[in-house]
Amino acid sequence: GKTVQALAALEADDAYPAVVVCPAGLKLNWRREIETWLPHRSVGVVSGRSGALPSSDITVLNYEIVQGHRTRLAARRPRALILDESHYVKNPRAKRTQAVRRLADGLDDDAIRLALTGTPVMNHPDELIAQLRILGRLSEFGSGARFARRFEGIGAEARIHWHLRRSCFIRRLKADVLPQLPAKRQVVVPVALDNEREYRLAERDVVAWLREQPLDLSELESKVAAALRAERLAQLNALKRLAARGKLGAALAWIHDFLESDEPLVVFAGHREVQELVLERFPDALHVLGRDSVVQRDAAVRAFQEGDGPQLIVCSTRAAGHGITLTRASNVAFLDLDWTPAVHDQAEDRCHRIGQHDAVTAWYLLAASTIDETMIEMIARKRGIVGAVTDGREAQTEALIASVVRELRGQPPRRRLKSVA
Repeated sequence: GKTVQALAALEADDAYPAVVVCPAGLKLNWRREIETWLPHRSVGVVSGRSGALPSSDITVLNYEIVQGHRTRLAARRPRALILDESHYVKNPRAKRTQAVRRLADGLDDDAIRLALTGTPVMNHPDELIAQLRILGRLSEFGSGARFARRFEGIGAEARIHWHLRRSCFIRRLKADVLPQLPAKRQVVVPVALDNEREYRLAERDVVAWLREQPLDLSELESKVAAALRAERLAQLNALKRLAARGKLGAALAWIHDFLESDEPLVVFAGHREVQELVLERFPDALHVLGRDSVVQRDAAVRAFQEGDGPQLIVCSTRAAGHGITLTRASNVAFLDLDWTPAVHDQAEDRCHRIGQHDAVTAWYLLAASTIDETMIEMIARKRGIVGAVTDGREAQTEALIASVVRELRGQPPRRRLKSVA
């Protein structure tokens, strides 16, 4: 795993003191891993935006509080900086990205800088620029502007991949390092809507609105284009929420039937309303949601991993989609879809990782003849962009939201899936 390899790099280079920056929900996991693999090293976990830092070999803190502690961290002259889930700093305008960049800029030239992520590209290749800048490797690609100009056109993603491989990128696939890991498959389960009339009226209005707007927003003035993109997303998300609400009855019935098999199950949902209704229906279920504290999330994961723990855990797709291990289950169900394919891949891999002994099945419960159908096909295409950069595969590059808009504008919504009881 990436964590163990990063800790081995620290120890091999005696790169202490070291700073680990990670999502808030993973701080306790990092402490546990450090205590397991480097028991002779001290570790301090930082909470809050102010106050003294613990005196330790390795300091662990989350991205959101780096700015508050940056000066004190820099005063310690750290010899290593590890960024876990480094795609958290893909947006150069975000405050957390700027804070981490300033911290990295203060390191000595011979300090170790490691960016760990299974998904360096979530949407488009330009997201690499900020990460490369923090690592001090952007100069090997030119400036950010030169990066964008140099890697455009047909085959750009594959060229980025090989340039990364030559300079600063190590990609280890599960097939390479875990050949014994069982297979993973994705299964679509079409379900019917119980709010069919409400959904169809909304769908008709959204499609009509989209057809009134220009398809290519790049030719519009920037502020106008940004406003239209935001409105597009709002309209499409409204359709997604209607579909999620309409298929919930069928989804709850599917979960109930699955649990009759006595197999553990992980359920992911993005909408809070859906998460809460599932918990209302299954009150004994564990949960890892956005409203849960770090300690509560850690306790839920530990309880689920126990052999006699609760059979069901309900997770937020974003909050629980990375950094945790749920290998007691070999089945994971998605009740709605995210715009970013990598989010689904990461969530599936909470079960499909080291420690899994059974083939993993990801069940996608999709509302037949709705935006779900359009999205799942577009998501499959967009996965190619990530694969092109990280693995050197060829891919189409149109953005997912733009693809969905094009599909909805140009033809009636897809009607390929047949709902099942």
